[in-house]
Amino acid sequence: MAIERTGHAKNCEKAEKPPCACACGGAEHGWQEGLAIAAAPSDSGLRKLVRAADAAWDAAAKEAADSTARRSKPWQQAVNGQRAAIKSFVADVVRWLRRDRNLYSATEEVGQPFRISRDKDPEDPRRRPTPEEKEQFVETHVIPRLRREFGDRHIDTFQKKARNAHFWCELLAQTARALDAFQNRYDQAKQDVVAALTSLDESRPDGWAALLPEQVVIRQAVELVFEHLPRAATGGIAVEDAFRLVWPARVLAVLMCREPRRHPAVLEYCVRPIVDYGTAEIREQVKDRLRQAFPLYWSEPPGGAPGGPA
Repeated sequence: MAIERTGHAKNCEKAEKPPCACACGGAEHGWQEGLAIAAAPSDSGLRKLVRAADAAWDAAAKEAADSTARRSKPWQQAVNGQRAAIKSFVADVVRWLRRDRNLYSATEEVGQPFRISRDKDPEDPRRRPTPEEKEQFVETHVIPRLRREFGDRHIDTFQKKARNAHFWCELLAQTARALDAFQNRYDQAKQDVVAALTSLDESRPDGWAALLPEQVVIRQAVELVFEHLPRAATGGIAVEDAFRLVWPARVLAVLMCREPRRHPAVLEYCVRPIVDYGTAEIREQVKDRLRQAFPLYWSEPPGGAPGGPA
């Protein structure tokens, strides 16, 4: 059995922007804190997110107004303006999760296989997991399984490349795209994700070329994600249930990535459909910020996206 990798940094779980510098390679980056805020009894955490996003947007505007440097594009499209727009969007996604408990539960389930270490026993944090519990964790979690199959040294190297290239949120974004495109054709959806992740084009994040020699690991990572998706679907473990997870996969990718300005797949296959989908109820103020920050994606008012959370 591979050695269980523990000690995932709490600041990674709460991170609001890259880079990720811990052993999760970005797989646990940011999303657990987003879910915790969505599940909290009080909405104080959500209100804090909204205030921070508004402050970031105002600060970006002030920075631009105070600058005497010549700008090649409007301030909203500069780095800080784009980050502030995404920050506002993430706050509205968390608000959506607070309203829609089914979406929250499904997103949490989709996220579980991406965890890298077993939580301590809440009843007795000093109790170490039994060998059987460790084995069960490895069986049901993607990165521990990769460690068992390829060895710690190999996966440590892979994870360093993965966090630089946004690998895990790219995998989620491509999975959401494929599940949406190949309704009820699970194997085709899986192979389409493999094809996307093992190719290089201009839409891939920076650093993707360094991952391409790891095609065997990439293929197995996709295989394991698609193995776990039906288990995460509400109502059973039949593969057709996995197609219910398009929206949770989109939400998880957004919470995990936090920098779609450098990640076209997350922006196109996750952020935009959520903005367009009515039930998400993204505020008009936030939509306006996104239109200003990312005009190539929202130059026109949203026209609607197909489907919705099951």
